[in-house]
Amino acid sequence: MLGFEKSAAGDFFPWEQGESVRIAKWVAGILGGLIGLVLLTVLTVTVFVDPNRFRGQIERAVTKQTGQPFEIKGDLHISWFPWLALLTGPSEFGEAESVPGQRAQPIVTWESARVGAQLVPLLKGQLIVDTIRLDGPKVRLVRHADGTSNWDAVLAGFRAHKAQPEPVPTNGAEPPPPGPQVSGFQLRKGTLTYIDERPASPHTVSATDWSLDVGEWRAGSTFPVETQLTLAVDKALRAQGLKLSTRIHISDDANDIDLFGLDFSSQIFAKSLPANGLPLEFEVSRMAVRLSPLDIGISELSSRVAGVQVITSVQAGEQGPDRTLYARGPVDLRVPSVRELLKALGLVHVPLPLDKGTLGALKLTGMLAWENGAVTANAIDFTLDDTHFGGQASRTADVKPIWTFALHGDKIALDRYLSLESKSKEPFELPVKALRALQAQGELVFDLASIGDTKMHGVKLRLELENGKVRTASR
Repeated sequence: MLGFEKSAAGDFFPWEQGESVRIAKWVAGILGGLIGLVLLTVLTVTVFVDPNRFRGQIERAVTKQTGQPFEIKGDLHISWFPWLALLTGPSEFGEAESVPGQRAQPIVTWESARVGAQLVPLLKGQLIVDTIRLDGPKVRLVRHADGTSNWDAVLAGFRAHKAQPEPVPTNGAEPPPPGPQVSGFQLRKGTLTYIDERPASPHTVSATDWSLDVGEWRAGSTFPVETQLTLAVDKALRAQGLKLSTRIHISDDANDIDLFGLDFSSQIFAKSLPANGLPLEFEVSRMAVRLSPLDIGISELSSRVAGVQVITSVQAGEQGPDRTLYARGPVDLRVPSVRELLKALGLVHVPLPLDKGTLGALKLTGMLAWENGAVTANAIDFTLDDTHFGGQASRTADVKPIWTFALHGDKIALDRYLSLESKSKEPFELPVKALRALQAQGELVFDLASIGDTKMHGVKLRLELENGKVRTASR
């Protein structure tokens, strides 16, 4: 051990001080030489090596891993700051589809990409990838009329590659180097288009102004994901300023995906909504997704829109030999004020009761189920103002769906709802024409209904469908 001793005067011995300086210089020299050697190696690679020589190898490697064609159309470049990185120009990935009258379109294209790797671990046989960045990507996903999709072959190739057994070291050979680590993934100025061509539910979903940030990924571990985009469903609905963050775990075969702590927020626009849209937020504690066969489980979802709070858990997926889609789960709905909700939804033209105490807080619970377009609501229990209801309702999956309901209320003071905020001097009448236009049948029963001092027991309003038309009956 190198030690320092002081003389009686308190000074270091000169020979010991000189020895320390020499050692420090040797260490600095060695480190400087190593750094210089690394920089010289990187400079040599980036200046004198033409990466376009490896274009074919890279394309073949990606094709082998995924089973899909991969083509780099732009030039390749090598950079060394901040890490050794490969830069690509425009590229295409995925089987190109022939569309009548249109140029064949691959699954993914992008304008440029950057993939970097730490040099020192790379020399040791370990791949630690710097943040991968894609600029201007365009993703096109298609679900065909027969249920197949243009990404099926990608997943099949990925699973087939994963299914191959890892080589086992023999004769004392060293084990293979650790799997790759990815420090992150970035996507900027992206677009995504999903086209569903199935006759039962044809629609188009498009995402624009898409940015995506994925944190460090290690095999078998969760990783953070944040994304922002503008989403449009057909031309009927648009979600602007959509933000989503979560942590994700993906199984080795990419068939099972778990999301933890999912947060979502957006501003929703539609023709029936106010011009400034509606704010929507929801949180999910955990969502488990199995892609094949499709199975989705949401342990708890809490959402808020225009002051309305919904808490539910959902089980969804495919069932039966026909792989029919379904979704079901309990619902707990809380509306602070139905009156304010109607205003927030832009329904200011609807005449409201003059009694400001009406159409107040609403609480509703029930079991909802959706199966291939058909809807059922059982164990309905809700309270509006001073009236408590119970019952069930359902809707068929026909082109012109029919609603069937059976609701039972305990009491209602009708006169509170008959005097409306309307300048019209015409007396109030039941909206018979509107009721007849509904494709609905069922009955609404009240144990007690009152108008002023008049009280009626066992009041029943019945809607009946006859030859496709609704007729009303009351008792």
